[in-house]
Amino acid sequence: MRLQTSLPRVVASLTCAGLLLVPAGLRADRGNPTSPHIGYEVVGQVLNPNPQQSAQYGYLNFVRGLERATTSAGAAMSETTALLTFYNDTTTERLINNGPMRLVDRTGTGALYLGSGGSDFGNPDTFKNGTAVQTYTLRHQVVIDTSTGYFTTTFEITITSSTVFQIDGKSYRLGRRGDVYRLIVSGKLTQEGPPSAHIAGAADGGGVDGLDMN
Repeated sequence: MRLQTSLPRVVASLTCAGLLLVPAGLRADRGNPTSPHIGYEVVGQVLNPNPQQSAQYGYLNFVRGLERATTSAGAAMSETTALLTFYNDTTTERLINNGPMRLVDRTGTGALYLGSGGSDFGNPDTFKNGTAVQTYTLRHQVVIDTSTGYFTTTFEITITSSTVFQIDGKSYRLGRRGDVYRLIVSGKLTQEGPPSAHIAGAADGGGVDGLDMN
């Protein structure tokens, strides 16, 4: 007896198998909107007032989908001209030493702010001077080379709210509530503070290509 299988059924089976082989981070699942593109880039600093507390703050120097990241077109990019800023409050959960490597796990909350510029690294609270357009909870792991003071931090960010905002008459939204994405930064501890460290890095999302337009 010859077994016959319909062509549509074969095509459907191969299609399903192909989807299963696509890396999870590249799928357009709403619950895991990790993107292969850079959603936004950050420049910032860290302030550790004690071993239990850490604040990270700074500005977004690039946002995918925005025509400008400064308060006025053509302005030089800096903390004083940045259109969007961020501020995180975190608490240390554990610290592990492994030879010259030190691992620090923290959890906390944070927000991205739309402002009119004028932030000052000498006054970290100025990075909260604006309207929160995205709020989130976060977890991050810091991996420090204690012999050099260089480190990498991986943030897992879960959006708790996102607000539509306007720039040049166009409406935007940075992600949606429940979206989860990563922010990875590199940094260098300072010998004398404040600040405790300087950081810079990029996020892999926050919405479609890091930014949803309405």
